[in-house]
Amino acid sequence: MTKGLIWLLAAMLAGCGGGAVVFAPTPIPLDATPTRYAHPAGVFSIALPRTWSLYEQYTTTLASAAFAPPGAEQPALLLAVIDLGRDIDTALFADLIGRYQTQVRPDVGAYTEQHREAMGDGSWRFTGLRTLPGGATEQVNTFLLREGSHLGLIEVVVPEAAAAQAALEQIINSFALTPNDSLQPAELTTLSFARRSGLSILHVAGWSTPEGVFFITGEVANHGTSTLTGLPIEAALLTADGAVVAGAIDTVMGHGIAPGGFAPFSLRFGQGQPSGAREFLLRIGGEVDGEIWLPDPEARVVGAEALSWTDESTFDELGRLHISGIVTNNGERPVRDLRAIATIFDGAGSVIGAAFLDIEPAVLAAGEEAPFALMLPELGGDPVNYIVTVQGLP
Repeated sequence: MTKGLIWLLAAMLAGCGGGAVVFAPTPIPLDATPTRYAHPAGVFSIALPRTWSLYEQYTTTLASAAFAPPGAEQPALLLAVIDLGRDIDTALFADLIGRYQTQVRPDVGAYTEQHREAMGDGSWRFTGLRTLPGGATEQVNTFLLREGSHLGLIEVVVPEAAAAQAALEQIINSFALTPNDSLQPAELTTLSFARRSGLSILHVAGWSTPEGVFFITGEVANHGTSTLTGLPIEAALLTADGAVVAGAIDTVMGHGIAPGGFAPFSLRFGQGQPSGAREFLLRIGGEVDGEIWLPDPEARVVGAEALSWTDESTFDELGRLHISGIVTNNGERPVRDLRAIATIFDGAGSVIGAAFLDIEPAVLAAGEEAPFALMLPELGGDPVNYIVTVQGLP
């Protein structure tokens, strides 16, 4: 039986609550004929157009790949395979299905399952809705399949257009799970580390100050293997029919985002939220001062491996949050251009404020320390927790 796609129409949200993550497009190759992609681990392959861009992961326990068609706002297809180290019989498969859908999915807190169905080839299909940053939803179809001790995952973001749905259905029906011994045995939770991109946007909040200034705040996570510097992030406020009515662009705070690290952003709309705005889009990457942003393979940022810091927080009589502390250079070399970054969270874990401060002196010698003091006059809710990070340059 083919793994057909099911499309459920999601209503447009009222207010400026909708959001979606948009990734900078990949240039289209000249040759657009289909090809069969085989993961380097050799545990799966799939046939799809050459024009689709690829984000690939290969660790000792996880083989995954995500694909996006040219010009797409996000990857449309995520594939992942793990080896559980034991044959997956019917009872174990049922247990794995239940645990993945309710505990292991990386979007478990933002996903609602709507329907599940056993397919004729032994796999299971799950139809659900995923809430995007800001509150909009997208349809997601998930397939789980097994072969010997290997467990396979297919996740599809379902498009609106019927032709695109048909093309995706043809692609996912070409998926082949081919077990071998390239992966070490792993737990089911390993599937939660399969990513659709090397970057993700987390904990987004949209809020207004009493004066009517509109902010979009959140974090960017770096799932890749290299430090990213000067990363731009752009927001567009849209009407119900998709017209852009306002925009803002900035770089994420701090000197860079180390592999496995996070950095906050705060996009400000001084004119407030236009009356016709109904949702927003966030774009990672794109242009900076007229030039396409590209990662710098030589980028280096000094962080907790050489720096340590203390911090404490207080509120003043005007309700403004103050965060102060002392940073120490524990390394053997001077560190320049020290910067303190604060990220503020509410009780739901959303980012409701962020700020950074360049610390004096310009160069901190080995063994020396320096004070810092940040002030956040505007927050998008009641602060419950905060994180302070200090970075410098070598």
